[in-house]
Amino acid sequence: MLRNLMFGAAAIALAALSTPASAQLAAGDVEIEGPMSHVEVFAAPKTDSTVLGPRTYIGYINLMGVTVKVLQTALIHTPTNTTTATLKDFALTSPKLPGRTTGGFIGGTAIIVGESINGQVYASDVFSDLFEHVVVGEATAPVIVNDQVSRATINGMIIRPSTDKRMPAGAPINGLGLKIDADAIDTGTLVAAEGYFSPSQNTLYYHTLEADSARLLRPEATQIGVLRADCRVRGGGRDEIQVRGGVANPADGLVIISIPSPTPNNPNRFVQVGTVQAVPDPATSNPVQGQFDADFRNLTIASGVCPTLVRARVNGTGADGSIVSATVTADMEGR
Repeated sequence: MLRNLMFGAAAIALAALSTPASAQLAAGDVEIEGPMSHVEVFAAPKTDSTVLGPRTYIGYINLMGVTVKVLQTALIHTPTNTTTATLKDFALTSPKLPGRTTGGFIGGTAIIVGESINGQVYASDVFSDLFEHVVVGEATAPVIVNDQVSRATINGMIIRPSTDKRMPAGAPINGLGLKIDADAIDTGTLVAAEGYFSPSQNTLYYHTLEADSARLLRPEATQIGVLRADCRVRGGGRDEIQVRGGVANPADGLVIISIPSPTPNNPNRFVQVGTVQAVPDPATSNPVQGQFDADFRNLTIASGVCPTLVRARVNGTGADGSIVSATVTADMEGR
């Protein structure tokens, strides 16, 4: 990785030397990743007049000595909150996250993407996961902590879900993408958790948790999960969509994959891309679960832009013999 970073930095430097001094960096050319020392939010937006036109911003972030002005239109998000996070959430005056002694996300890492105009950085995308603390290890026996609640552990380290709305824990899942009971992870199984560690509480507050073996949250229900979804636009009828995940009740269900309709003013309408048969996994039980790997090629994706969402559906049979459906909508990576 270091070698790639050095080559990348060298390429940028060479490009800078070969570019006229009067040229401006394109929007999105600037990326800064580092700790936030201060976040200021204005009572009302301010506007700068620049050589590229006006830039209206709502506040700024001090990041490794760089003052970054945050555009009014900037996307501000955390790993599990892409819709309601605000710049104010990161400020020192914002409430403390569980296990933290400092307000907001101050001291935590931010990733800024934007543009630089005459030396001033304007952010169009602001992301923070506070600290990217990751543990991949063995599930050990639960412990009783001072709040008299049983907590799951990984190699003796206590883990608990983040309940803060700024970065809430997503549903814990297994290796097939199905929702599990985080308090019923089998001892000795492989577990991966990501979040931020609180030294004072010896606890990892996770926003993402995956365990190889654990009781399903609703073992009796027909269900489906998406573990990963990718899209690639190649053009000329060669576009691709790949979706991997799992199902239960039935483990061999027919999975229907759909993407948002390109029809204007129909944000909730999805159109079918294709189907794939799930294959039961003999390593699972109570209930047996199946995995699917949908790989659709030679597609033509409308507008030539990958959709950001994908939907998967499977049909099962209810206790009374009726048909029941389970549907999940997940984010899709595009390139």
